[in-house]
Amino acid sequence: MTHNPQPVARSDSGRQLPLGDLLALGSQIRADNTPESLLHEVAETLRRVVASAQVYVRLRNIDSDAFEAAAFAGIAPEIEARLRAEPVLPGIYPTLLRPDLRVSDSYLLPNDAAANAADAAASLPAAPTLLVPLRGRGDRLIGVIYIALAAPSAIDQPAAQVIEAIARQAALAVENVRLAERSARLLAKQQLLAELGRDVSATLDLEGILSRTVERLAAAFGSGSLCLLEDEGDLVVVSASPDEAALLGSHFVSDEGIVGWVAAQGRSFFANDVRVDLAFSPINPAHRACIIAPLRSGGRVIGTLNVGSAQVGAFSYEDLDLLEAIAAQVSGPIVSARLYRQSQRLAAHIQRHADQLAVLNAIARTASSTLEQEYSLPRVTEQIRSGFGYDQVDLFLVDDESNELALSASFGVLPPMGADYRQHLNLGVIGRAARHGQTIRVDNVQLEPGYFSVAERHATRAELCVPIIANGRTLGMINLESPKLAAFSDEDVAIMETIADVLAGTLENARLYRRAQAAAVFEERNRLARELHDSVSQQLFSMTLTAQAARAQLEKNPQRAAAQLERLQETATAALAEMRALIFQLRPPALRDQGLVAALQQHAQALSRREGLAIALSVVGDDRQARGLEQPLFRIVQEALNNVVKHADARNVTVALEFGSERVLMRVTDDGHGFDPEATPSGQGRHLGMIS
Repeated sequence: MTHNPQPVARSDSGRQLPLGDLLALGSQIRADNTPESLLHEVAETLRRVVASAQVYVRLRNIDSDAFEAAAFAGIAPEIEARLRAEPVLPGIYPTLLRPDLRVSDSYLLPNDAAANAADAAASLPAAPTLLVPLRGRGDRLIGVIYIALAAPSAIDQPAAQVIEAIARQAALAVENVRLAERSARLLAKQQLLAELGRDVSATLDLEGILSRTVERLAAAFGSGSLCLLEDEGDLVVVSASPDEAALLGSHFVSDEGIVGWVAAQGRSFFANDVRVDLAFSPINPAHRACIIAPLRSGGRVIGTLNVGSAQVGAFSYEDLDLLEAIAAQVSGPIVSARLYRQSQRLAAHIQRHADQLAVLNAIARTASSTLEQEYSLPRVTEQIRSGFGYDQVDLFLVDDESNELALSASFGVLPPMGADYRQHLNLGVIGRAARHGQTIRVDNVQLEPGYFSVAERHATRAELCVPIIANGRTLGMINLESPKLAAFSDEDVAIMETIADVLAGTLENARLYRRAQAAAVFEERNRLARELHDSVSQQLFSMTLTAQAARAQLEKNPQRAAAQLERLQETATAALAEMRALIFQLRPPALRDQGLVAALQQHAQALSRREGLAIALSVVGDDRQARGLEQPLFRIVQEALNNVVKHADARNVTVALEFGSERVLMRVTDDGHGFDPEATPSGQGRHLGMIS
């Protein structure tokens, strides 16, 4: 077997450096792709080349400028941990790299505490140390190699030059790797921003924009969240990555904490160890490093982007630049999406109010279409429920005589209470609302001390009672109930109070109409009493006297008695006719059986035959639109024709009726003599009918 000796590099002092290790190192340096692994191979190679027991490398941090331990060879774990934990500031090295310690371009630190005191944290214990600078482009110091020597004489200038050649090759490789990493990061940043821009610019969906932004934050930084500034001035976490989901909905006051400071100042916050500044607490208490960037639009802050890590030193200034670029990318789309959402809400609000107005108008038309409450109130109650979607609507009327609320109409999902249901004004929430004339809303009836429960409504959880008030009097109540807690809002209160105002006029008109009807009945009774007294009663009295006279003449003068009996019959016939006429005036059969127009035609024909008048009746429209008003309309025409007969001395009369959906027009004209209203002297009476 042939042994080939390994080629070596020879120094003037006779020591040899293995060239095979140096060539292998060159290959590893060119193939490596991370600074740390590359420097680890450098440290291992130098340990073999120099026959050193301990080698480690410090690399300059691009962001902090501190020199951090990055690679080790032959270092005990506890010493490695200490070296990693204690970076060296750049200002230390000018005190170490002194001309008197220089060997070639390296520096030999003797095993001397005084000489090594400035780098006590970075030095290797109990050994002379060779410091080999790693210099990048422009001779910039980017790192330092520490090599422990057995003795100061273990290294000479030629050996140092070989080591420095390795160091220069390593420094160049580190810079190339860092440049490649930076290029890759920039490319990834551009791709991220391009994809994010494409995502957020193609939609006005705010939730979609927020979720896509947070997804990109998680992809770039590992986690992330997004806060938006609300109108009240608080910052609210509106979107977060899955590991930050617990933050959703959190509120932060402006000027308080890190996010509050960023929102108030409009500047980014970057800390690789938040414990250094205890004045600011991170958005996530578990974070040790964080970056907060403001979202700005139109010169004002609208929110913040937040990323954090439990690892100290997790972020760089490049990460800060990336987060600020993302914030600039998404701020405009977020504002546009919020404005779009506000416009949609405004449109929905306007549409909802338009729908509510349509329902209110329909309710007002129904309520005012008739004075017959038996027809209108159930219809109004049903319109309230269907138009506004309430679970249960009840309408009560106040019975002043019994001091009770009488159920007038009821529609909804809850069981009915019965058509004849009544409740005393001293009972329940609705009774209290009626007594005080005030709206009462109860979000949870089970917590309401004055709540009066009926068996049919055991499922009720919320109630809204609105009084119907006219001229200071409570005429009725609108009662809403729901099986859901807190079912009624301020908007519901406003709507129901508006409807109550509409119904108040209707109920008051109906009450006045009933009072007018009662007064008319009373007046009609008095008129009939006078008519009976003036006509029929006089004839009956005359019949009594005639009967008495006939009885007295039966034996004395039968012929005269017969004449008196004949007169008695005539008087009785006349009295009967008068009675029939009065009954006809009270309620003409034709008015009951055939309607208003037929009754007027019969009355006009009878009056024409009796008085010799030519009466023409003209009708436009359907008389059914005057349902409920037939008798008062008949009385008006009847009285007008009576006045024509008594006062006008006319020969021709025209009665014109026009029936509409909102009113009835009636005109009675004749060709008799009348008067000139403008020529009527004042003070001659207050009734035109008395002026002839």
